[in-house]
Amino acid sequence: MYRMVKVADSDTDFQRIVWRFDPSTPIQCYKLLRLTFGTACAPYLAVKVLHRLAELEEKKYPLAAKITKQCYYMDDLLAGCDTVDEAIKIYEEMNELMRSGGFELQKWSSNNYEFLEQIGKTESSDSSTVKLNDIIKVLGLRWNRKNDNFEYVVNLPESKNIVTKRQVLSEVARLYDPLGWIAPVVVKAKIFIQKLWKSGLGWDENLMDELLSEWLKYRQELIDFENLKIPRWINFTQECKRELHVFSDSSKSAFAAAVYIRVIDSSNRVHVHLLSAKTRVAPIIKEISIPRLELSGATLAAKLICEVSQVLEVPREHMYGWTDSTIVLAWLKGGSSRWATFVSNRVSTILNIMDYHQWGHVSSETNPADCASRGLKPRELSEHSLWWRGPHWLSEPTIPTESKLIEDTHEELRIQSLSVVAEVNEEFIWEDYSFNGSATRGKVETQ
Repeated sequence: MYRMVKVADSDTDFQRIVWRFDPSTPIQCYKLLRLTFGTACAPYLAVKVLHRLAELEEKKYPLAAKITKQCYYMDDLLAGCDTVDEAIKIYEEMNELMRSGGFELQKWSSNNYEFLEQIGKTESSDSSTVKLNDIIKVLGLRWNRKNDNFEYVVNLPESKNIVTKRQVLSEVARLYDPLGWIAPVVVKAKIFIQKLWKSGLGWDENLMDELLSEWLKYRQELIDFENLKIPRWINFTQECKRELHVFSDSSKSAFAAAVYIRVIDSSNRVHVHLLSAKTRVAPIIKEISIPRLELSGATLAAKLICEVSQVLEVPREHMYGWTDSTIVLAWLKGGSSRWATFVSNRVSTILNIMDYHQWGHVSSETNPADCASRGLKPRELSEHSLWWRGPHWLSEPTIPTESKLIEDTHEELRIQSLSVVAEVNEEFIWEDYSFNGSATRGKVETQ
């Protein structure tokens, strides 16, 4: 892809190299005329060229121009449609648009055999144009186009007698999970890494017996990922009504957020699917209270649903947040101006993305984010309906709200008053001293 992008003549002087083909010949100076792999600007410039190409040819290829701006990840194109005729149109427009800029699309694949047969008959196609393998890597994920499922396979090297912190980090990095589908399993690895840091072990020191036993057990459980299959299609079409629901939760070790799409088709059937999830471990340098961790989880949830809504073009009024923390709901209802800095900043972030009335209360038992904040074993994850489909009431035609929101005014006021005391009763370093430098401990003298 990079070699198809020509660098402006005025900038080629910054890509000079010295070279000779034989030690006996004089050294010559060359200029690289094309975009060069390894330079910091190369990824940006390559994508920018695609976007510029789409802008220039938008009137001629409107469908391809829109897909180019939205569905590319570097040199990988991921797109979909509802009919074979539309897929053929995308194929033809995308090829024409890319060729106008000097690019050639290859390795087309689809879960529809009729589409593959038709593009295989075109005069310009060859053996490298159509990819007929059942298992295909899509941005690092395994996609089985035959059954239209994503599959997870963890390939870890054979266990060694000596296990070090360096080796553990290397193997945890193999748990590639860009969308957070296996977040309940990955979060346990994050928590374990945190334990390694707290233990003070060096990079190449052997793990202590207790940590070694915990790691080997976790490592062995990863074999169960071979049975994990995630449907690619989420029953989503342009005619369907769609909503995004995000759940947040926190434990003493981590906080998490999980986004679900709720699709209501033309027959009023409701389909719920997990879209994305994120987890963060709780800080260990400075401990944070559970209510504040819950608020951090809600902040993570708001940011995550904002990202997903932009990709799927879901309007703000169709976004909903759920938390099992009544204190967080009380903080959100009070606005950002009345709380201390930590709470105020996060409340402000959340309310800039979603209004207070878009948040509701969910019980801990039906909160899927609880799975990600506490962790699950791979075997439990594959059959965990709460994680993959959300709470049962999310699949009902009408979401019950009367028992989900805070209704007890007295209880809410009590929570708010306790929160105010907890947040306002903070010590500031300047309260320990007067303006003339004499210690007063809690009283500031003025002169």
